[in-house]
Amino acid sequence: MASAARGAPPPRAGAPPRSARARAGAGAARLARASPLARASPRAPPRSSARARARPSRDAAAGDDPELAALAAAVDEAERDAREARARYASAVEARTAPPPSLSEDEADASFDASPMSRLACEYGFIQRSAGLYIDVTASRSPPGVPQNFFAMAAKNFLREWAALRDREDNDIVVPPRSDVEASFEDGSNGEREGSTTTSPSPYVPTREEVELMSELRDRLDELTLSNEGIWAREAEREQVPAPLIIKAPYLVLCRFLDLAFPENRPIQRFWFLESVARMPYFSYNTMLTVYELLGWWRRGSELRRVHFAEEWNEYHHLLVMESLGGDREWRDRFLAFHSALVYYAVLLNLWIISPALAYNFSELIEAHAVDTYAQFAEENKEALRDLPAPRVARAYWEGEDLYLFDEFQTARPRSSRRPRVKTLHDVFETIRDDEAEHVATMRECQLEDSAMADVRRVDLGTGAVALTVAASAAAWSLDLVNLMGGIQGAELAGLEVGEMIDSDGIVQIVANMWPF
Repeated sequence: MASAARGAPPPRAGAPPRSARARAGAGAARLARASPLARASPRAPPRSSARARARPSRDAAAGDDPELAALAAAVDEAERDAREARARYASAVEARTAPPPSLSEDEADASFDASPMSRLACEYGFIQRSAGLYIDVTASRSPPGVPQNFFAMAAKNFLREWAALRDREDNDIVVPPRSDVEASFEDGSNGEREGSTTTSPSPYVPTREEVELMSELRDRLDELTLSNEGIWAREAEREQVPAPLIIKAPYLVLCRFLDLAFPENRPIQRFWFLESVARMPYFSYNTMLTVYELLGWWRRGSELRRVHFAEEWNEYHHLLVMESLGGDREWRDRFLAFHSALVYYAVLLNLWIISPALAYNFSELIEAHAVDTYAQFAEENKEALRDLPAPRVARAYWEGEDLYLFDEFQTARPRSSRRPRVKTLHDVFETIRDDEAEHVATMRECQLEDSAMADVRRVDLGTGAVALTVAASAAAWSLDLVNLMGGIQGAELAGLEVGEMIDSDGIVQIVANMWPF
């Protein structure tokens, strides 16, 4: 795929002097402790991969063979050196393309490190509480297993959602258990504790102070806001995405719907809804690319399926972040998101059939709007977000050991040139903003081979001509039908039999003959 140049991510503006933080009242909360299979460490070690822990180690495979053991050690060392080299390369690229951190940013980091919030680990998601996280399951067993049959899963989900619908108040807080090795990263022992040989998670009982902090964190998340006017102002100031009216009109309707469905005091719920449907384009594109390959129509774009999978994997982790922040706590939000995602998937399949370029153009519009939305949110809530910790799933994804899929969807920059740091929620939302900007660049590239998209006015003219033709045909057909029905006497119409109506001279055939296509 051809590489398209893209500017550096928006620079992080310096924060104003920090004001005294007002502690929110700790609301009532229930602590949900999951089993070790469903929940794991609250603070994953940097560059640690749950998937790697689930796989058999090379040392175990080598056994007593000294040659295999030496080769395994060489491979491990090479991989470690490669990771360190990629990290240095990414740091050098960032130093040359982004302004250095300001003094206020350094002060904010120091303040967060000294805060008890930095050591807090909890989640508020409804789905994560009941279904768990993949990073926990793969850490406990390999392979992670398969789901039950469709009917069993549907029944289980119905009972779960029915119980949630009856219990409108969802204040549960999930406290993940922690393992000895992973907990040691919190006390600075770098994963080495004397006498500790296990990584299996164990139940963790939080202190009373931690419970109050968990409730406070949830309350402070509920205080975050998102200005709709600010989003539209950002969109008006940036370069507009060229789009024909047939794509632009549904896009504007969708954005206005989001403004109405999610008020400015419910940004996390809005983000969770957006990320639920944001995965659907990549599912639909891979579905249609697979169909094209199966029929032997198109195989030049096989590599594109890998890029789209990496994009979907990225959006999935955005979704998991919003879930951990409680974006799916309310039943109506889940109902709306799930059904909207299915409808969106079907619409995109049909849009691809009509024109793949139009489908990519619509996704480019949506992703560009997401960049404006996350940028507005990160700037509007900068001070509050800098005091709140990043969810553990965010650290596992962006700071994990295996970043192959993360690099795969970033087609507008050199591979391994971006390595986000996610310590606070402000880091997380800035990283998501930059991820969405990468999706914009990829969606733009996917339209380059379609000559029709070079001038959207041609698409508008073609769409208008088709619409006028259809309208004129429908009007002519309606007029002919009215004239026909007016010329038939009521008595004759009442005396017609079904056989007479459907034979070669019947009314059904007459109407069919009037159809202009």
